[in-house]
Amino acid sequence: MKKLLNTRATPALRLSAMTVLLLALSGQALAAPDADGGVAGLQQLLNGKLVGLGDTSVPIARPGADTSALVNELLKAPLGAEAAVRIALLNNPGLQVSLGSAGVGLSDTVGAASPARRKAQQTLTRLSTDARKAWIEAVAAAQSARYVREAKEATEAAGELARRMTQVGNISKFQQAREQATLSDAAVQLAKSQQAAFNAREKLIVTLGLWGAQTGFELPGELPALPPQAQDLPDIETRVLKQSEALRLAQVQWQRQLAGPRPASADDLWDAMGDAATVRELAVKTRSEARQAYNDYRTTYDLARHYRDEVMPLRKFINDEVVLRYNGMLLSVFDLLADTRAQVLATGSAIEAQRDFWLAEAELQAMLAGAPVALSSGAPASSGTAAGGAAAAH
Repeated sequence: MKKLLNTRATPALRLSAMTVLLLALSGQALAAPDADGGVAGLQQLLNGKLVGLGDTSVPIARPGADTSALVNELLKAPLGAEAAVRIALLNNPGLQVSLGSAGVGLSDTVGAASPARRKAQQTLTRLSTDARKAWIEAVAAAQSARYVREAKEATEAAGELARRMTQVGNISKFQQAREQATLSDAAVQLAKSQQAAFNAREKLIVTLGLWGAQTGFELPGELPALPPQAQDLPDIETRVLKQSEALRLAQVQWQRQLAGPRPASADDLWDAMGDAATVRELAVKTRSEARQAYNDYRTTYDLARHYRDEVMPLRKFINDEVVLRYNGMLLSVFDLLADTRAQVLATGSAIEAQRDFWLAEAELQAMLAGAPVALSSGAPASSGTAAGGAAAAH
């Protein structure tokens, strides 16, 4: 009887041991791809998909990784656009929330192009765009504020001169009042420009996920120069359609309907028609967005080039002539100061035109990389872009 019991127990024990062994082995097999949370597989999709970085391979946030040393190293020099994008990919809290929410899907070993990874890739593309745009806005706002300050200083000089000339009776109080009103307007404009510069910098700080001493970074003094010529993209619609992830998913759903059995009821027929209409609607919308993005890009480039090649040289010529006539006592000091203010304000308009071009260029590159069109320019941490992508991926 004891021998019979032992004989019966042996297969059960063997089965239990085999089960434990299989579970252990399967656990080891699953643990290896999860070591980096699926980031390595995600990075395979990022080649050419990060705005402002081209085909450069860059590190992104990994589970449990301490990136503070790398971020601090990038912040040592004046912060360039590429460095800003790199920091955002390493440090943006919204991105980390997004990748954390999509963690199971990102770790999927089925393939690099899993739905979760494609959604995460779109989130990264949008974040790189938002970081680049936030950097552009911060640099342009700080640059504009400096020129508005120069205009106010010229206005203050005119106001002080008017006050002294009124005291000795050389000009009327009416003329002094006009100069004082101009000074008041200049003070308002300076306060607004400084507020805009502060807010733009704070937006950049949030997008990059910086805090503490990291927020004291230095920005370049001016925006990059315009490229020699604008890109010629006659096939912009085709290129954007090919990269659109939303359109690709809609087409897959529609093709599944076509491959299935013929609709057996009115409800099935409406479902099939709805899938086809969704593809068409997305295609029409995507084509329109592509045309708008390219039109914005070309128009802002033409305007910025017009300021650079026409307006600013003309303003400089006028200023030189005013100085000559002032030295020849043909114009008053008020004429000289007024022209100085006008030139400074024209410079501010040129900076805005240059800023608008680089913002349009960033948005165009995002569309060409397959990112959804931005409904707002906020970072994932503040606008929910990253979190939304994670929810869809999960």
